Amino acid sequence: MFIEILGLLFGIAYILCMVKEKRAAWPLGLLAVSLYAFSCFQSQLYGEFSLQIAYAILAFYGWYIWRKNTHRHLKVSKLSNFQYIISIFSGIAMSLFAFYILQALDGSLPLLDAITNGFAIIATVLAARKKIENWIFWIPINAITIYMMLVKGMPFYAILYFGYMLFAILGYFQWKKSLLIKSMTTN
Repeated sequence: MFIEILGLLFGIAYILCMVKEKRAAWPLGLLAVSLYAFSCFQSQLYGEFSLQIAYAILAFYGWYIWRKNTHRHLKVSKLSNFQYIISIFSGIAMSLFAFYILQALDGSLPLLDAITNGFAIIATVLAARKKIENWIFWIPINAITIYMMLVKGMPFYAILYFGYMLFAILGYFQWKKSLLIKSMTTN
């Protein structure tokens, strides 16, 4: 339970920094996913466990991108319609792939675990690129994960993902405001 609480605290720090577009989000996220990975492995949520490994890799990627591109260079932007469709189909394809693997591993809740896996990877890449749509993906991902955590008896992580869901809504509006400011200054 101590690891769950520590993961909760680092996770909250991560999402607060992400909403505010702070580079510190990425190393804090790396700490949070490391603790969460341990808990998921113990609960036989192998998809969530493997997702945390992907998150760790993506945290380094996001940290690098946000460090390399200062706020002057990397601004919040929108996906084109084509990019949005590609993101959805990529999430579906990754979810199907994850589902077959999780079934073979006899993982717990393989369908839900796979869906959150496929789309969370897409959402994280979009977050690293500061695409506002990342928040739209995170809302249902977090809702599904809340359910999985409750079913698996991991209430602190359910609370964390409830917070993530609320912050995804806040993040969307915060980044939308950033987009509006950007469009007003370029006109």
